[in-house]
Amino acid sequence: MKEVFGCEPGVRSYNCLLNAFVVSNKLDKAELFFKHFRTMGVSPNLETFNILIKIACKKSDFDNARKLIDNMWEMDLIPDVYSYGTLINGLSKNGDLTEALKVFDEMLERGLRPDVTCYNILIDGGLFSNGEVDEVISIWELMKGSGFLADSTTYGILVHGFCENGYNNKSLHVLQTAERNRGVLDAFAYSAMINGLCKEAKLDEAVSVLKGMITSGCKPNAHVYNALINGFVAASKFEDAIRFFREMENRNCSPTIVTYNTLINGLCKGERFAEAYSLVKEMLEKGLKPGVITYSLLIKGLCRSHKIEMAINLWNQVTSNGFQPDVQMHNILIHGLCSVGKTQLALSLYLNMNYWNCAPNLVTHNTLMEGFYKDGDIKNASVIWARILRNGLQPDVISYNITLKGLCSCNRISVAILFLHNALTNKIVPTLITWNIL
Repeated sequence: MKEVFGCEPGVRSYNCLLNAFVVSNKLDKAELFFKHFRTMGVSPNLETFNILIKIACKKSDFDNARKLIDNMWEMDLIPDVYSYGTLINGLSKNGDLTEALKVFDEMLERGLRPDVTCYNILIDGGLFSNGEVDEVISIWELMKGSGFLADSTTYGILVHGFCENGYNNKSLHVLQTAERNRGVLDAFAYSAMINGLCKEAKLDEAVSVLKGMITSGCKPNAHVYNALINGFVAASKFEDAIRFFREMENRNCSPTIVTYNTLINGLCKGERFAEAYSLVKEMLEKGLKPGVITYSLLIKGLCRSHKIEMAINLWNQVTSNGFQPDVQMHNILIHGLCSVGKTQLALSLYLNMNYWNCAPNLVTHNTLMEGFYKDGDIKNASVIWARILRNGLQPDVISYNITLKGLCSCNRISVAILFLHNALTNKIVPTLITWNIL
């Protein structure tokens, strides 16, 4: 290099090349390159060690990362927050929370002051992931006591983490504290809070959080509205769900496929099929393509309301337009057909699955077999059992329960007992339902 450029490259040049290997994930080459520049008599500096610590953590060689920090102290190269933060991040992601906390404590003992990013890494990557809520509270108090102002990432992590661990009250306290202190809250934090409250059916509180979000100047996104709409749908408050769906559009927040599917699911539950169909039409007009989930929700809703002819018509309409149904969509319609005694039509749908390059699964066979037994059609039920085995599927306890119940209802008790012995031989653990059948 000296011959080319007329000068000897320094440690900063070598660090740039070393880091380039890391960025391109060529870790072994990075280590070889480091050995090379040591032979050139170049002394590593703080940045060099930080890159080496990053390499060690990427390779999950945490013992080596720890030794590198010890070597720095021995060489009077004082590790910085980045040095320790990289190791804490690596240990947290690896699930070694105990060691991550030890490294964090060492930072404090050595007089180093963790920055906001370091706190965020420890809280999110280690503590919440392991359900250590009390430890999170301790770290959060330490952070505030050290004079640090939480950023939007911190608040988002805390709100989301508390909600995920079932501590919605603590999450709400963090959110309200941030609002009082004029802390920066982003859509992620509000979305997590609203979602957590909706899961507990605290819809009034969720709406209140949305109002606070808008008042603070934070624009609600699709995730926020999706959580709220899903909460109202789950509570069968369909008018409220529709109201927030329309509010979403008024605030220039474009509904996503998830939004439409959530509302379609609710409308189907409320047997408001004309409105559900209208939403599908609206999706198409807006350039959103309804998928398997959309059509599955519609067919499931129609079948649940015993509107089988409408379900069949919808199936024929979408498949004739080139839409390819998956195994789940097949299973929904097969179940619906069997529930009203249309087992021959269900069988025809089952036999036609190969046309769609769609392999029937165990649920498909179980559903069809149960339908035949309800019709007293032991012969076709037995054929489906044979197909389960022929297709290389392993009958589960549900398969055996369906068969036992079907045989007993047809007064084939002795055959049912043989099937029970077969289940036990195949290490199928009978459930309470199994014994109740017998």
